Amino acid sequence: MKKRVSVLLIFALFLSLLTGCSGRKLDFSWFTSKFTGKTADQTQAEQEAAAAEEAAAPETTAVVTEVFNDISAFGLAYQKSYGVHPYNCESLNNRCILSFLYEPLFVVGSETFEVSPVLAESYDVSGDGLTTTVHIRPEARFSDGSPVTAQDAAYSLLSSRGTVYYGSRLRHVLSITADDETTLTLTTDTAYECLPLLLDIPIIKDGSVDEASPLGSGPYVMESDTRLVRNANWWQTAAPIVDFDEISLTLVEKTSEVRDNFEYENVNLVLTDPNSAAFAGFHNDYELWDAKSPIMQYVGYNINSKVFSNYGLRSAITYAIDREHIATDIMGGFAQAAVLPASPDAPFYDVKLANTYSYSLTKFQQQLESASVEDMDHDGTLDLYVSSLGYAVPVSGTMIVCSSSYQRVEAATEVVNALNALGFKLTLKTMELSEYRQALQTGNFDLYYGEIRLSSNFDLSPFFSVYGSMCYGGLDDSVMLNLCNQALANNGNSYNLYKRLCERGYITPVLFKHLAVYTTRGSIAHPTDYIDWFLTPPERADTVS
Repeated sequence: MKKRVSVLLIFALFLSLLTGCSGRKLDFSWFTSKFTGKTADQTQAEQEAAAAEEAAAPETTAVVTEVFNDISAFGLAYQKSYGVHPYNCESLNNRCILSFLYEPLFVVGSETFEVSPVLAESYDVSGDGLTTTVHIRPEARFSDGSPVTAQDAAYSLLSSRGTVYYGSRLRHVLSITADDETTLTLTTDTAYECLPLLLDIPIIKDGSVDEASPLGSGPYVMESDTRLVRNANWWQTAAPIVDFDEISLTLVEKTSEVRDNFEYENVNLVLTDPNSAAFAGFHNDYELWDAKSPIMQYVGYNINSKVFSNYGLRSAITYAIDREHIATDIMGGFAQAAVLPASPDAPFYDVKLANTYSYSLTKFQQQLESASVEDMDHDGTLDLYVSSLGYAVPVSGTMIVCSSSYQRVEAATEVVNALNALGFKLTLKTMELSEYRQALQTGNFDLYYGEIRLSSNFDLSPFFSVYGSMCYGGLDDSVMLNLCNQALANNGNSYNLYKRLCERGYITPVLFKHLAVYTTRGSIAHPTDYIDWFLTPPERADTVS
């Protein structure tokens, strides 16, 4: 993970509020990232040399520095009207605050997308894969000093199931029970090798879900609307990453107020997505960090379309997209090109398979020939013979994209232009979010450029179930759904699922986004090596808009 540092100006980076982070030695279970790099007081030559060295270093290397607090106080932005309930708070600023107040059973590492315990001590999976037993740390305590028990964990998971943020998280879980004070048992409807990948849900005290601020076990408690104070009963032995006696909360309503307060150091951490210009051009002394995420951009299809019902044609498109160009030039390097629907750093990303379906105009032409696609009337537009009609039709249609992110529109434009240059006849239509979602639900599109935050296990079943939240354009497929379930039962082996996905062209992954964090210089040493567990939008297109 790279660390990007700027003292005065960064003109090429564009950000909007989306995610979270922290800093110091101990994990904070909620943001992401290892890094390598040089500090801002080094010369340009040194920075360039460091960048070259970093590029040549193994992916597993990381620089871990000790905490350094050069500032006398630490502050966060707070949108009071949204509150701080961990299961229904919709303010991304406030969800940053949540990570100071609550802890999950497990967190997921951003470098490897593997699970690590927090409130849990360990877990076991039964031989048939249908039962997962989680053992709670006996030393874990809520902020009132009471122990965190299996009953609290069961209550929390059950309470979260009907919420916007976590409602679909446990779709395969049949039952959640507390066997004793420290033993939690979950049963599933399908074999599940690593269910704990999804158990990064904030744990609250039994019976407190209806409170505006349920009792948590994090290193701080919310004393008032203007500050957090240390949790005197925090059970972990090391100091928290942000290590102050209190954290001030600055009341804000608009994104511009967050930006201004960061500029004047009333707010010391900004949670961002590098997709808008909202946070470009700071003049204060700050550090910028980037971190990997499970947020995927992709091309989706209406398989009921006269043209794009042909899976050979859809499959050909995977060879026609220059993903590296989009990730580097359009996303400003805050993304990783991905041929498969999983982060390239996930253990089940099959590099050999990905290389088979990567950008290649030669393979694109070969795939078109096998799908009986050619310019039959020599008018410059490819034609597809449709057997059900008995004649050929032009390879044309409309791609829709949500207008909420200019970078996503640019990426969709790049895809359309690339395909049109190869003989397609596509038009791009930008839509406001509500119109875009309506078009997806009604099938009023031929292709769409989408963005979704996948779960930490990269489960694709919402795409292929008739009731799935991502099942647009008649995408339900029982064979694919079975392969999704098989992948859950054997995390690390999704080869058959991904191969059929590429062959059938149900969706065409393009990239996985990186997230960005601004911090006041000296406020933290580094973001933690965990995905931001508190930020889990529901699984539907453009939930991160």
